[in-house]
Amino acid sequence: MSGPDFERMSKDEVVAWFDASDDVSPLLSAVAPVEDGVVSPAVDGPMAMISIRLPVAMVEELDGLADAQQARRSDVIREALTSYIRERTAPVGPDDAQQALEVLRKVVAGRFGNQAEAA
Repeated sequence: MSGPDFERMSKDEVVAWFDASDDVSPLLSAVAPVEDGVVSPAVDGPMAMISIRLPVAMVEELDGLADAQQARRSDVIREALTSYIRERTAPVGPDDAQQALEVLRKVVAGRFGNQAEAA
């Protein structure tokens, strides 16, 4: 079975393909893990100004960190967000995947075990 050519499809065509597909498991089984590292957003590119609300105590801690590092508040926030994005978008390694599968096995075994005892 040959899958769709997502490189040549428009966004609407890709969405329509997934909506119309009853079973995407053959496509998913053919997916290979990413071998290149995930590229973090550039911090030296164009900047956008945003506004967020933070608890006063958090802002005071943030200012303390900035003072200790002799940096601006924005620099500390950018560094924290860059670390957060890198952590959340990092590829899952085989060890992490195995650990996640083991946790899922225990959860499933626990649920089915409790149901079997109740029956």
